[in-house]
Amino acid sequence: MSGAAARGGPELPGVAAALEAGRAAGVAPALSAVVLRDGALVHESVHGELPAPARRPLEPGDLFDVASLTKVMATTTLAAQLAGEGRIGLDLPAASLLPGFEAAGKGAVTVRHLLAHSSGLPRWRPWFERAAADRVAGAAFLPPARRPPPPALAGAFTRGRGLVREALFAEPLEAPPGARAEYCDPGFIALGLLLEEAAGEGLAALSSRRVFAPLGLRSTFYSDGLEPAAAAALARGRSFVPTGASAPRGEEVVQGEVNDDNAWAMGGVAGHAGLFSTAREVAALGQAWLDAVHGRRSIVPAAAAAELTRRDATPGSERALGWDTPSRGPSSLGSRLGRGGRGAIGHLGFTGTSLWIDLDAALVCVLLTNHVHPSGRSDRPVIRGLRQRFHDAVAGALGIG
Repeated sequence: MSGAAARGGPELPGVAAALEAGRAAGVAPALSAVVLRDGALVHESVHGELPAPARRPLEPGDLFDVASLTKVMATTTLAAQLAGEGRIGLDLPAASLLPGFEAAGKGAVTVRHLLAHSSGLPRWRPWFERAAADRVAGAAFLPPARRPPPPALAGAFTRGRGLVREALFAEPLEAPPGARAEYCDPGFIALGLLLEEAAGEGLAALSSRRVFAPLGLRSTFYSDGLEPAAAAALARGRSFVPTGASAPRGEEVVQGEVNDDNAWAMGGVAGHAGLFSTAREVAALGQAWLDAVHGRRSIVPAAAAAELTRRDATPGSERALGWDTPSRGPSSLGSRLGRGGRGAIGHLGFTGTSLWIDLDAALVCVLLTNHVHPSGRSDRPVIRGLRQRFHDAVAGALGIG
């Protein structure tokens, strides 16, 4: 199945061909890409197909599980807003905003540490296992044929969310805060809970009200298992790209539900994962950050954007606050973008997604795929290679580098 340029949208020379070659090589069965330059759409293409409920070509409006792009699209953006308003302080102890987090020696962890992945918390923990083994929360992890319908799972998700919170609070540090930079899902789970406490509102409603609605993003949302009627209304009439099989959920190939099992245990809403979106809407979020960095009007406060996009001082870190920056070795951004004085910020998602912003070239590049379909596993060198070829093709078409 050949790629299509967004049903008549613009297409950069060589970019669609690079993505179609990746699809043909089996990197992912579905891919969607958008490139903005100076806020204008210069490339949009979709490649591949949706296998279910009826096989058809992929369309630009089909929704991807963007996985860890949630960290920048929702959590980091909200942190920038609340910091800009003085409602949270980057150098305040996280426990001052999230009481109970100080347990197990975490009292010195700050909001900045959480954003910078330098808290000393572990990279990952399978806290969903506590939920799956629980008499109440375990209902959400039954095989699909035995699982209660979504309206009956709100209690299971409420219990699961509580179990994950308890596990987070009880988790000790592996290193002193600020001593190392280690990519950390638990830190962003904590940050999501902290933002809810600071704002007095759940993360799904908060991000919708403060981020997505002001940007006009009608296809970007959490599917909140604690609000099943609202989740069903958001999903109605939409099509979701499948991700991978979940062993804890009976080897179910997930489609229309969050792929991440810790986020699923929490009802699909978490600081580290849970958002669904389209390439065009991910790009709009990226453009909001680019506008803020360049001092233009944005939902992101300019001063907070400047602070959060600066590379962190943690020894060995290649990250900003919430955002990644191009690695010193081979980067998913490729060999030509992000080489100017301001560099680039971006983020990757486990399902096969990426968002990169070249701050000098005023370029926003989004690539959404379902690389983990159907196995549920990621081949990092393979998906990194596709990302590099995509970004290098964009640079070549625009004469950059």
